[in-house]
Amino acid sequence: MKNFLRAGVVALTASTAALVVGIASAGTTGQAKTMPFTAKYAGTAVVKVTDGIADIAANGVGTGKPIGKGKITGKGKGDSTQQPCVPFTGPGVMTGAKGNLSFQVLTGTGCGDEEGNVFSVTGRAKVLKGTKLFKKVKGTLKFTGVYDRGQGTFSIKFTGKLLV
Repeated sequence: MKNFLRAGVVALTASTAALVVGIASAGTTGQAKTMPFTAKYAGTAVVKVTDGIADIAANGVGTGKPIGKGKITGKGKGDSTQQPCVPFTGPGVMTGAKGNLSFQVLTGTGCGDEEGNVFSVTGRAKVLKGTKLFKKVKGTLKFTGVYDRGQGTFSIKFTGKLLV
């Protein structure tokens, strides 16, 4: 009887230890990894203002790490009645060799020079979804850039850390 009881205690202890190890390892294998992200794009942008609302459309090409060489497209709306810095928001997509990222500009501003021709652009973009390498991505990217209204061109840089 003592041997039977001892064997039961040993089995219970071993199964409890296995359960604890299993729970601990399950918690660590599912943790998200941090991925540094940088990308630079340049291209054309069209802004049409009607009744104080700026409709924005941008298309460009560029490259970044880890997304690779690709394109960016975006659409947005801004309140041009607010001067000298126009707030804007809108969706966009970055496509690259390693996958695609869909994003939403949460807060963006375009601050113009005295003539209202060259705008310094800054803001944050929330990543909504991705493909390939970015399939389970989450995070917010900071962006900075320049929009030249007279030339109809822009350049922009995205930086940040994404969780994958």
